Amino acid sequence: MRLQSNHLGTAQEELPDGSYLSMARPGKDVRLRAAREGRTLPRHVIYRVITFAKDGKVAHLGTTLLDAEQYPADELVALYRERWEIELAFDEIKNHLGPGGPIRSRTPEGVRQELWAYLAVHQAIRQFAHAAAISRPAVDADRVSYLKCVRIIRRSVPSQLGATTAKLTRSFTEAGREARSRLLPARRRRDCPRAIKKPNRWPVLRTRARRDTVQPGRWAHNPTAKQKSSRRAGRPVLRGKQSPSLP
Repeated sequence: MRLQSNHLGTAQEELPDGSYLSMARPGKDVRLRAAREGRTLPRHVIYRVITFAKDGKVAHLGTTLLDAEQYPADELVALYRERWEIELAFDEIKNHLGPGGPIRSRTPEGVRQELWAYLAVHQAIRQFAHAAAISRPAVDADRVSYLKCVRIIRRSVPSQLGATTAKLTRSFTEAGREARSRLLPARRRRDCPRAIKKPNRWPVLRTRARRDTVQPGRWAHNPTAKQKSSRRAGRPVLRGKQSPSLP
C-alpha cells in the first residue's frame, strides 16, 4: 500500500536493494479502542518501505514482503503500478464470461458453487492466454485478448468430444497460435489525476479531468446565494384587502 511521508515509522535496517525495514507501534487511541472491543494488538509491526519516483515526485510503498532477494523492490513497484488490473478481471468475469446480470442460482450453496465455477473457468482462460503469450517470441500477456480467448475456447469445446491426447495437444497449439494472431496494443500507463465527479453544494474549486492534464474550472455555485422567490408562499391573503405589491 502507499504510505504518506509522515507514516514511514522508525527505520530499523537498510536492505541491499535500497529499501529498508521499519517499525511502527499502534497509537494510544487505537489501543484503547481495541481494548474496548476485546481485541489484542501486537506491540509493534515490522514492514518494508520502498521509495520510488512517480512523475518527478517521491512516493513510498509499504509491504510485509520483507525478503529483498525473493521480492525485489523494482518488481514490487511495477506490480503496484498495475494494481488497477483487478478491475479488468472483474469486468472479464461479469460481462464477458458470466451472464452479464444477476447470479442465476437462488440458494446460498448454489451461489457459492456458481461463483467458484466462474473463478475456475476465468483462471483456466487466463492460463491459456499466458501460455499463448510466452510461446516464442514471448510477448506481454496483457496483449493477448481475453475476449478472443473466450470465443476460441467456446468454439473448440464441441470438437474436442472424444478426442485423443495427440489431437488435443495439436488443437491447443493451434488455438494458442490463433490467440496470438492479432495482439492488442501495449497498455498505456494509467495515471489519471483526481477530479470532482459531481458538483458539491458548497463553493469548492472544480476541475475538468482530461487524459494528460487537469484544467482549473469555475467555482461551484453556492445554492444559498440564490435570490429568494417573490411568491407569498405560506402567507394567507385576507378577504376584502388588497395584498401589498412586492417590489
